[in-house]
Amino acid sequence: MTPQLEISGLTKRFGGLTALSHIDMAVDGGEMLGLIGPNGSGKTTLLNIVSGYYDANGGTLSYEGAPILGRSPHELARLGIGRSFQVTKVFRRLSVLDNMMVAGLSDWRAHRKEAEERAHAILKDLTLDRLAHAPASSLSGGQAKLLEFARIMMLTPKLVLLDEPFGGVHPELKRFMHDHIRAWNEAGVTIVLISHDMGSIFGLCRRVVTLSYGDIICDGTPEETRNDPAVLDAYLGDHHDAA
Repeated sequence: MTPQLEISGLTKRFGGLTALSHIDMAVDGGEMLGLIGPNGSGKTTLLNIVSGYYDANGGTLSYEGAPILGRSPHELARLGIGRSFQVTKVFRRLSVLDNMMVAGLSDWRAHRKEAEERAHAILKDLTLDRLAHAPASSLSGGQAKLLEFARIMMLTPKLVLLDEPFGGVHPELKRFMHDHIRAWNEAGVTIVLISHDMGSIFGLCRRVVTLSYGDIICDGTPEETRNDPAVLDAYLGDHHDAA
């Protein structure tokens, strides 16, 4: 079976710095994959390339069997690739509902009434319906994260890339987000999750890929990742050696 996302020899350089070095990785449809690594290991750069925000210096990238390197973010969104950001991005001057409609009407074939009904249903599912007409600038950090989730779901995505969605989120809200991520995955949505919260990664993901200095150093189950010497060394370095 052809992987939903296939990465081969992917390389990205910023001047003299190599952020990603010949990355080979495949993600099957319906997977829940964790992407971890120390700061600066290349995780967000990889998601930026897959979602069309960066181009690559080498390698190939295919989605559902078709090459997608060089495609714009809005083109990839129409193909079913949704993306959240480490620093939450919402349209602060628009209402919560209008934020949803930006995504809902990004396809010119969409009907406004149907998009609005869908937006209200998603906001209700994420407990944001009472804030539909409030400006996005009035939301708390956690509510803004939920709005970003909601806006992704307006696209009816097949592949969702989540970059540190739990950063600064209250534990109760984090559990709520966990439940929804699991529900999306159980409905067939492929998830690639970046998080420094190892409890979330190991609790949600059946497969974990670890990056260090732009290279994949481990690709395995949570248990294999926890016990891999290269992963321990990447995170703990000299402290691990001394221990």
